[in-house]
Amino acid sequence: AGRVFAVEANEQAAQLARENIERRGFSDVITVLEGFSSDITLPDGIKADFCVAEIVGSIATEEGAYATVVDAHARLLKRPELSSSWIPCQIQTYGAPVSYTLHNMFGPPEFDWNKLKGEPVRFNCRDKGLE
Repeated sequence: AGRVFAVEANEQAAQLARENIERRGFSDVITVLEGFSSDITLPDGIKADFCVAEIVGSIATEEGAYATVVDAHARLLKRPELSSSWIPCQIQTYGAPVSYTLHNMFGPPEFDWNKLKGEPVRFNCRDKGLE
């Protein structure tokens, strides 16, 4: 690749990436952009030829994967309509847990499940309540 942009939301991971890139002699090719992909733009308004998303967890919607990938396609890619311009080119959940270890955080009396009105509970990396 002639030019690579790495997007990293975690400040410490971004710094470590920069140090490794420098140490390996790729600073002229790889630029680390710190922040969420939905909050950044590529320098000089350029668009990428290819995108690799690392955000997919065990459920397709985990970490807001779908919305994040759709946003990146629309704003950051030259040809988002081509499935060959991004990885993963498809995400799908075949089954989802009905119980998980975080359930004790929302047990009575701390959380009133009726407030959800039947909507599923979703967490993402921006949810400060899980820290």
